[in-house]
Amino acid sequence: MRRNQLMPLAVTFILLGAVAGAVIYTNNVVKSSEGRVDFEAELVTEEGSRMFRISELRGKITILEFTYIGCSGCEYLHRTGYMQQLYSKYKDKIEIVSIFLYYPYDSLDYIRRYREEFKINWKYMAVYRSGDLIMELKLPALFTHLFLDEDGFERFRKVGNINYVKEMFPYVIELMLEEDYETLKRLSDPIEG
Repeated sequence: MRRNQLMPLAVTFILLGAVAGAVIYTNNVVKSSEGRVDFEAELVTEEGSRMFRISELRGKITILEFTYIGCSGCEYLHRTGYMQQLYSKYKDKIEIVSIFLYYPYDSLDYIRRYREEFKINWKYMAVYRSGDLIMELKLPALFTHLFLDEDGFERFRKVGNINYVKEMFPYVIELMLEEDYETLKRLSDPIEG
């Protein structure tokens, strides 16, 4: 096809994308203009791993915990058992997904040992093997928690602050359950995009 024939086709695809909800899609990260988040990550299982999408967890409030091997803040929360207690209290209403950003020396076995060492009681430990997630979700730091509502919309985010997590996350979960998104917006770090 010639260039002048491709231009109308390209414009048509751009317009169709705008009509469909202005979805950002880069290397499998999707965030709609309304704030719905979805992406694919590698779920670490006892047997190996499998690919899964965050949208598989819709129907429950989902806390995405972005971390990396060696994150002292996350290790502190896990070592003290605080996040485990939070999950135990709300496990019928929430899911937690710890997402380890991939480094070449990390292995799935390391994450399995991490789960055992810190007695992680939530089901979802995942590896993400690309930096596009950080860019697309505009994560200002790797120790960041995003709260998604039951439909996958981002309603709250907080960059790693151990005291805030310990003192305020139960309140944040209660606000999510009450769907008090105005209060959550005031308490949240800025949600861009």
